[in-house]
Amino acid sequence: MTPPLASLPLGAAFVAFALVSAWAVGLVARFAVRWPSPGQRLPSTALRAAVVFAPAVLGAVGCAALALPNPLVGCHCAEHGLHHPHLCALHLVFALPLVTPSAYLVGAWLALVAPGVLRLVRDAIASARWTRAVRRLPAVALDGVAVRLADCGAPTAFTIGALSPVIVVDRVLFRSLSDEERRAVVHHERAHVERRDGLTLLAMRLCVSLFPGPAGQRLVEAWRAAAEQSCDRHAAGKLGDPTAVAAALVAVEKIRAQGSRRAALPAHAMGALAGDDLSRRVLALLEVNTPPQRTEPLLANDVFATAIVAASALLLTFVWPGDGFHHAIETLLGHLIH
Repeated sequence: MTPPLASLPLGAAFVAFALVSAWAVGLVARFAVRWPSPGQRLPSTALRAAVVFAPAVLGAVGCAALALPNPLVGCHCAEHGLHHPHLCALHLVFALPLVTPSAYLVGAWLALVAPGVLRLVRDAIASARWTRAVRRLPAVALDGVAVRLADCGAPTAFTIGALSPVIVVDRVLFRSLSDEERRAVVHHERAHVERRDGLTLLAMRLCVSLFPGPAGQRLVEAWRAAAEQSCDRHAAGKLGDPTAVAAALVAVEKIRAQGSRRAALPAHAMGALAGDDLSRRVLALLEVNTPPQRTEPLLANDVFATAIVAASALLLTFVWPGDGFHHAIETLLGHLIH
């Protein structure tokens, strides 16, 4: 038995743990998490991103605990005998009875997620083409922020690009806004660049595609809403006036409503347009306890913040007593295949 094939049960274990976690997280999000009332500040974007990444993290932690129940001691196979299959990183051959059912599980999972992953790949390619196209446009500077003015066919402003984001504003919209409104829009988009929201969105959509659950897309949209509010607060801090940002949001939506067309943006673009969330974002900016002269302090990549949590969780697998969990899973698998 070749090592890659013998290690298939560990891969199947990761998939199983991640899918179960995705459904558990999705059910909790659907039935236990309520959408905040208008004007209420949404939970932090890092927290929402962590919820989306949780299935992959929990799957990795569960798989690590299963493969390395006691990493400081080493192999435990001799202690438990061979009365059931063993999942051991040192002796993959003991997992041979699990190869066939693992292949069925992994095959079914690949068939399930393939359409979503292909759709994500198409969206990523389209976003990359958009980014290359707008990067060729000459840049104008506003408050030290580079902006590309483009003929988008509809009044819009957005940030696009996962690794090297670009800020794009429609020419008609740019000319229609006052200087203060332009500054609000540009600093809002600059916040998306500094936060690397395009990269975070891509990673979140990948997790939702690989580990679909009952509320995956809803969680991604909730993160987007929280990210827009965070960027609004950053712009308010830069301008020193939350009402100026609120007025800019209203002005942009008025101009957009007067147009006969709607901009067809790539799926990975992050935009200043409020749309149906206008009232929530305006009320959040105008709430009494909003600091008027403070720049939003957290402009960190949510992927990076979540990666720190994930790394900490993985480190726990080297200190917890995982042998009981490991042996229970092995015994259960032994009963299922015999």
